[in-house]
Amino acid sequence: MAEIAIVGNGPARELYDDFDGTIIACNIPQIKKYDYIAMVDRKALDYVIHNKLTFKKPILIPTELKGRAQEYQDTKIITTFQNKLMNCAATAAFHFAQEYDTIWLYGCNALWSEETKSSQDEFIPRPYRANNLHLQWRERWKQVWQTGKHFVIVHPHGVTPQDYGENVQWYSVTRANP
Repeated sequence: MAEIAIVGNGPARELYDDFDGTIIACNIPQIKKYDYIAMVDRKALDYVIHNKLTFKKPILIPTELKGRAQEYQDTKIITTFQNKLMNCAATAAFHFAQEYDTIWLYGCNALWSEETKSSQDEFIPRPYRANNLHLQWRERWKQVWQTGKHFVIVHPHGVTPQDYGENVQWYSVTRANP
């Protein structure tokens, strides 16, 4: 069974530990080991270009950013995502459900809380976020769950799981300050 881990940017990304399989880091990687970077926001790509950041692993982007990516030659950029589902983790999960049987999700706090803060906010200033953004994201995640693949949402101990369907499993991890 082929497995992949998608490491989002919510506070629970701190629960991520080593993973034996393909690893996708969202936006500006803050983990050491990964196979690809998923980037769906123009602001993130602009940050990489403006700061002349380079990565040893390819950046995967949606078709809508293809023109902007042509200006950047320091890292391999691959136009991969045909469907952008508002946030990076959902977009990557939807795309990789085509080829992986099990998708582990880290740092996706909005799936169980109202938390939409991102570790990327430290690098890339974001405009005001709507109070119901977590609900908007959850609506987009419905497309991901409908792929029928097996999803494992890694969350801190004490979280009350939501019902996203039989193919979505909740995995509790106890660790300080997630």
